[in-house]
Amino acid sequence: MASSNNNKCDLLTLQSNCKKDPEGYEEDFAMQLRHYEALRGLFAMKPSRDHKEFSDLVSFIAHVSVTYKEQTKGFSDGVVELLERHYAILEPALRKNLTSALILLRNKGVIGVDVTLPLFFKLFRVKDKQLRVMMFKHVVADAKAANKNKIDDKYNRTVQSFLHTALKDENEAAAKKALAVLTDMYRRNIWTDAKTVNLVAEACKHPSQKILVAALKFFEGQDEAAEAAAEAGDESDSDDDPDDRDRAIKSRTQVSKEDVFKAYKTVRVFICSRLFFVFFSIPKADDVQIYLLLSRFDSDDTQSPRSLRL
Repeated sequence: MASSNNNKCDLLTLQSNCKKDPEGYEEDFAMQLRHYEALRGLFAMKPSRDHKEFSDLVSFIAHVSVTYKEQTKGFSDGVVELLERHYAILEPALRKNLTSALILLRNKGVIGVDVTLPLFFKLFRVKDKQLRVMMFKHVVADAKAANKNKIDDKYNRTVQSFLHTALKDENEAAAKKALAVLTDMYRRNIWTDAKTVNLVAEACKHPSQKILVAALKFFEGQDEAAEAAAEAGDESDSDDDPDDRDRAIKSRTQVSKEDVFKAYKTVRVFICSRLFFVFFSIPKADDVQIYLLLSRFDSDDTQSPRSLRL
């Protein structure tokens, strides 16, 4: 443990020196880069083990990647590959550190959102609440930063196109996060166009009742409630005893027929104001089509879909 801590301190010192004097410490960096490559080979053979030294090296290289761009060209690809192949069996601390390295590289502009977004939505399936919270905050912050000075249409098209696909994901956790991103961005007045509203409407078609109710809350005008409902799945993925966890969640978050129909009755009052804003305040709103898909609970058919155009 002591040697591990000393190694980390040495890397932090070298990290600072590399940023201050890149040429003077280029050989030291090259040595650590070779060490990383060697450990990466060992990691690939036994990814489920604790690789503390490897984890520290990943963090170090990510921090100085902008300083040594040429030498670290393939670094991000290697980290992405490791996560995509082994994310389900990685030790939680290592998985989080690898993800943090990619977030740092994204923040520095080394990699694009088209690299991080598909991977992070795959990682949303992992039962690791801290990891999911970190990634969700990054996705929202990244979108906010991209539109800080002016609307970045190219970025928004890329992200919204991906979220459109994610909303259809049969995995409830991934679809919830996609909906949560959309409602959060709308609440922050960053994405308030017709396409965003239509994407939330698409969520009403998801087979999950929880996602349906979260989307309906958005159309009720309860943006924060919709975001909270979309993120509610994090509680269900904790590491507590499954039986205790299921009983606790059932008492707090179970969606009943009454919940769905109550939300539906209220939404019709509020949705007119939403649509008024869309049609009269947003360019090209002629293309807006809002579809709400509700579950019909009949005695003989408990989940027969019913589609309404408002």
